[in-house]
Amino acid sequence: MLRLTDGRGADVVLDTVGGRVFGQSLRMAAYAGRVVALANVALEPSTVDTRDFYPKNASVHGFQLTNLLEHGYDPRGDLGEIAARVAAGTYRVPVEARFPLERAAEAHERLEQRGNRGKIVLSVTG
Repeated sequence: MLRLTDGRGADVVLDTVGGRVFGQSLRMAAYAGRVVALANVALEPSTVDTRDFYPKNASVHGFQLTNLLEHGYDPRGDLGEIAARVAAGTYRVPVEARFPLERAAEAHERLEQRGNRGKIVLSVTG
């Protein structure tokens, strides 16, 4: 990330892994950037070194959709807006690989390896 931003860092970092990766996410944030923790699929504690974010005046936010739903949030409007923007080409969804449904087990194995950088898509023909 730092290489892609000439060392500046990202304005927003979405951390969907947690664990040891969370510290990397903090280091990748730009000055006054934001790190949003969405999950901890690493299933390990996230150790934080405050020196990775406070000198940059970066902020850390937690986000859990199921918790918001339990507190009355209705995502349908936001999801509709996002879907419309994807359909219009405003957002690109990076697809790394496509598998026919018959190869679903192979697609799942690829996801379990956790090396993908884009979505893994199962296609259904018929």
